[in-house]
Amino acid sequence: MKRDGRGKAHWIRRGIQALFLAAFIALAWASAYPPSGRFPESFFLRMDPLAAFSAVSASGVWLYLIPAWILLGLTLLSGRFFCGWICPLGSVLEWLPSLGNRRRKSLEGMRPADLAGRPIGKGEVRIRLKYVFLAALLLLFVVGINLLWIFDPLVIANRAVLFAISGVVPVLFIALLILAVLVGPRYWCQELCPLGAGLSLVSMAGSRLPEYCSPLALVKDKDACIRCGACARACPFEIIEVADSERSGRLALADCALCGECVTACPVEGALSLRSMGMEILGSSDGKAARGNPEEAVI
Repeated sequence: MKRDGRGKAHWIRRGIQALFLAAFIALAWASAYPPSGRFPESFFLRMDPLAAFSAVSASGVWLYLIPAWILLGLTLLSGRFFCGWICPLGSVLEWLPSLGNRRRKSLEGMRPADLAGRPIGKGEVRIRLKYVFLAALLLLFVVGINLLWIFDPLVIANRAVLFAISGVVPVLFIALLILAVLVGPRYWCQELCPLGAGLSLVSMAGSRLPEYCSPLALVKDKDACIRCGACARACPFEIIEVADSERSGRLALADCALCGECVTACPVEGALSLRSMGMEILGSSDGKAARGNPEEAVI
């Protein structure tokens, strides 16, 4: 699917997100009542690797959670596509208007800061809090304290639906909505989400696989890139590594959700593309739909 203007590719993903969100709400709603046998009410939770880890540790039922193992396998081959296309909580957070979007003017302005407030430079390693958070949750789980079910994004979304049905205020869900509005739409996903951290680690494990082995891969042509920063400013996850990268080929970035927003924002034909098993399904255009003047942000 070659890009035919930014709107088409962008809204196709929005439509897929909406379909998964509607299915999630319908199944969560169905689970609030006696099981009918007509609906797989627990399907999304069975797809959740954190929930699978917790359940298998308690019951040893591996086959029942095959969807979670399939998701991990696809993440190994592709990356965090689940976060960019399927996760119901992530979709809702991304759709919210956010004050955090106002600072997206240049790559330098988007660079995160360390604890001392100094911008983290190009190529420097930053340990995101989500990895520490995931490690802490797993350590607590090992000693018998299961908090995975509290901070798992699918559980948060599922409880929000159930609480709404029963008239209970979903405090954690509302707190994440406020965080998204004040800080950034995907701040939770990138900096705090334990499931996102786990998927990022799996993605890193498969980062050396070539693009023709991947069901979904982000590919860059460094010679075509003009380093304008349009890809970073368009990214819902505020990833700047796509613009920073000085290599051609598959960009298997740990935190990239393969949403394709960077591709649709890129003003140079052939500079970025999404590919499936080596075949291009979405490519950057000749700049007719670029966001603003790319030359103003060249670094």
